[in-house]
Amino acid sequence: MIEVRSLRDALRLLFIFAREFRLTLLVTIAVVVAGAFLLPNRYVSDARLLVKPTQSASVQLPVQPGPESGFVQQSPQRDPLLDEEKMATSAPVMLKVAKAYLAMSSVPPQGGWARFKFQLGKAAAWCKELVRDVFVGVGLMDKAPPEDRLAARLAKRLAVSHDPGSNVMEMRVTWGDPQVAQGISRAWVDAYFDERANAAGGDALFDFYQQQNTELNDTIIKLKQQLRDRLRVIDATSVEQRIEDVTDQLQKLYRQRRELQAEREALRGILGAAGRQLPAVAGEVMTEREISLNPAREDLKLKLNGLKQQRLDLLRNFKEGAPPVRALDESIAGLEAEIAAVNDNVVRSRNMAPNTLGTRLRQDMQDARINVAKIDANIAEIDEQLKQLQAAREEVMSAEPSLSRLSLELGSAEKTFAQYSDYLLRARVIRDLNRNRLSNVALVGESSFTPSRVFPKSMLMLLLTLPVALAVALVVVFVLYLLDQRIHDGGRIEKTFNVPLLATVPEIERDQDGSQALRAALYRIYCRLPLEQIAERGLSLGLTSSRSGEGVSFIASRLAIVLRQQGYTVREGALPAQPGEMVIVQAPPLSDEHALIALRGCDRIVLVVQARSTTVPAVESALALLRDALGRVDGIVLNRRVFEIPARFWKPISRWLGAY
Repeated sequence: MIEVRSLRDALRLLFIFAREFRLTLLVTIAVVVAGAFLLPNRYVSDARLLVKPTQSASVQLPVQPGPESGFVQQSPQRDPLLDEEKMATSAPVMLKVAKAYLAMSSVPPQGGWARFKFQLGKAAAWCKELVRDVFVGVGLMDKAPPEDRLAARLAKRLAVSHDPGSNVMEMRVTWGDPQVAQGISRAWVDAYFDERANAAGGDALFDFYQQQNTELNDTIIKLKQQLRDRLRVIDATSVEQRIEDVTDQLQKLYRQRRELQAEREALRGILGAAGRQLPAVAGEVMTEREISLNPAREDLKLKLNGLKQQRLDLLRNFKEGAPPVRALDESIAGLEAEIAAVNDNVVRSRNMAPNTLGTRLRQDMQDARINVAKIDANIAEIDEQLKQLQAAREEVMSAEPSLSRLSLELGSAEKTFAQYSDYLLRARVIRDLNRNRLSNVALVGESSFTPSRVFPKSMLMLLLTLPVALAVALVVVFVLYLLDQRIHDGGRIEKTFNVPLLATVPEIERDQDGSQALRAALYRIYCRLPLEQIAERGLSLGLTSSRSGEGVSFIASRLAIVLRQQGYTVREGALPAQPGEMVIVQAPPLSDEHALIALRGCDRIVLVVQARSTTVPAVESALALLRDALGRVDGIVLNRRVFEIPARFWKPISRWLGAY
């Protein structure tokens, strides 16, 4: 526990942890120097590609009949080069690069040292494969081909990136040999272009559309043959035309039939009217006749008058409705009916001749019957034609779904064939462009050969060795300062433990028992004691520590000397203290079971803490023990406090800082 309040306290840390500081400094220097000379070299090979997303020459993939309902347009903020980068680091590309690297690494290099390293690497790889086979055999690792494992490692060593807003994609390879790095970079670029050509269409897409066109051509020929056979059955060039012709003929026949039916009904109406009129037309007509009154009618009228006279006579004697009156009324009604049935006049003589109107009506009726018979024959013939046309229409209508389906399939196949022919032409163009690498991606920077290494920067590492070592050592000192639990000074004792610090006793050098700093510390303890209590009832002071060797006896002996010099009677022994004397009790460490017994009954209890040795947890444990057992702790004395900066260093530093 160190309180850092100034630069002096910070410098103290360097001297407190001087051994760790020197060790860290030396180790860091050794590591940096060894790394500058022993770290494996890394060389870089770069290739740059220009991507023009707005000039894409890609062909459409197999088409669909219409736009999909789930289609979501890409955001215009998306960077199109991200897809190119993902394609450049895809598994197929890495696998091709791995195969190319295996082909390159199988050739031994020139030179004795290089050949030795090559053979050593092969032996190490063989041992590694042997160990891996063992792990695979016991199930700790999965079985995988060497190319796949190498491709996974290459994916971590190969980097592709681009600057924001730039269309130039940079492909970087980092390797231990500049020639191998250049070879891997070239293989990577070639594999990327090949994979991109395969993804964009290429031969596969051209073959697909060519095969589709061939299949569609065969399908069109088959559909046309089926359509031709079906049309030959219905004897038509097309089902629509056949249906239209049959419909027109049916409409004409229906119209003609309705006209004939109307004419027949008219003739039948004429026949009916003539038939009704003919009975009323006499067969003969009178040319001359003589007419007189009908004598029978006149006789009946006389009888009727007589009956009416009799009724009037009866009404003189009977009422209306009497039986005689009713009988007479019935006779009158019967006679009136008989009179009504008799003609008024009679022909006494006449001259007869044939009736020309009847003759004409009979002739017209005969002509009408002949015309009706003709019309019936025509209607029967039309009905027969209608049956034939309806049968033909039913045949056409039954064949119409299959013919329509064939027509639709033929039209769709022809449209698709035309569209696929267009796509086939585009695919051929894309295939030729991809074969010659004339797409929207252009290689603007060949794979570079850089003989200068990018790692390690040995000269820079050597130049920065001392600053880096100092920085690391200072960080280590700071970490040790945070982890250090030892008490070095009394700056934070009262705040940390809530116990007053009575004095800080410095370390005695060269047996300077009467040094001024020691006397000042002892007098500070003396001044903190309740001296007025000594004369009245005496004073007992108990000194203890958390462990042995922290200076309890030294503090007790030196404090007794100071008290005697001030005229007090001091003794060391059993309690209680008598009035006028002071008893100093040197209790054993708190780890001893007799310590608390010795301190029981003391007026003042002081805990002695040794600087640079006692830790904060030990002091907290001791204080907790004293408080639990005795109820109080009256103070702490920090013993053997050392100012860690030697005087030969601090004097010039203090003069330079202006500290007096």
